[in-house]
Amino acid sequence: MYLKEILYLTKSIDEDRQVMYELAVNKVLSDPDVVKISQKIDRKIEIVQKIMRKACG
Repeated sequence: MYLKEILYLTKSIDEDRQVMYELAVNKVLSDPDVVKISQKIDRKIEIVQKIMRKACG
């Protein structure tokens, strides 16, 4: 179960990173859209870390 969640989140993070990169190329890094997706990625990374701690703890 943990692996499935981690794989889903990892794929989602990669997709979000691509979107963020494309936004950042066309806008400044402090643009609200870039910041918003960066924060979304951060939240997903935190979730992955919690799952990993739970699975290994």
